[in-house]
Amino acid sequence: MTEGQEEKSDVNPLQTQSAPNVTKQLTRLRLEPSSRDFYICEFPKSGVTFLTVLIANALLIANGYRAKATFASVRNYIADLCVGEQVTSHTFQDPPTRFYKIHSVFSPQFIHSLYLVRHPVDVMASNLRYAIGRGWWQSDNTEDFLDHPILGIEAWKRHVQGWLVDNSFASDVIFIHLLRYEDLVANSEKELRAIDANFGWQLPEDAITGAVEAASRENMRIQEATYRQHNPNHQFEFVSPSGSEVAPDFRQRIMTCCDKELQLLGY
Repeated sequence: MTEGQEEKSDVNPLQTQSAPNVTKQLTRLRLEPSSRDFYICEFPKSGVTFLTVLIANALLIANGYRAKATFASVRNYIADLCVGEQVTSHTFQDPPTRFYKIHSVFSPQFIHSLYLVRHPVDVMASNLRYAIGRGWWQSDNTEDFLDHPILGIEAWKRHVQGWLVDNSFASDVIFIHLLRYEDLVANSEKELRAIDANFGWQLPEDAITGAVEAASRENMRIQEATYRQHNPNHQFEFVSPSGSEVAPDFRQRIMTCCDKELQLLGY
């Protein structure tokens, strides 16, 4: 480098050093896999925190626990494999299950899975806001963000295709229960009952209604606000208010390039 020249960084807004690739395939098989294991998967920012709080509270109530799963405590009951691949999750006795949260692309080890999807326009808008809040994205160019190799629209498409298309031949071996975030928000009780019926858990009535109440948007926002009061580092609003405006060009590009996936998911 000659005098007067500024050193150029290899890091650009599309791929900052701190942006984690949470959708990468898990590198190792589980050390102690079990037929009891359920995996709750999403592409980032599809609403998995909401779903895990709902599921955890249903199982806690069904098993007679006094404890409740909150924004700050849900990982006590549903371990996050993005944080540690070999961590062992809590085992519920009735039904005998362990739950793991993942963002991973599809893997054959996910024998029983709840796969949560959300409209890609909302996923990308939420991802952009989150990436800016985390400091992973430094550009105002939303078109560039859609080209992000980890968080952008092609990554979302690959995720959906991997879970629901590329491995469709194995539906009698690998059991995937598909949920749409929009349906979960509109009628959490209906969706929880559908999961319960599909997997034969036979959750008691108070477990279903209690879980729906505990995981309501209002309660989730209260829980996060409580956590924020006691952790000054948590400045980001994870459980955000519903409804946000999206630029027409941003929306149109996503709608155009995701036509097959939108049809597959019933949007």
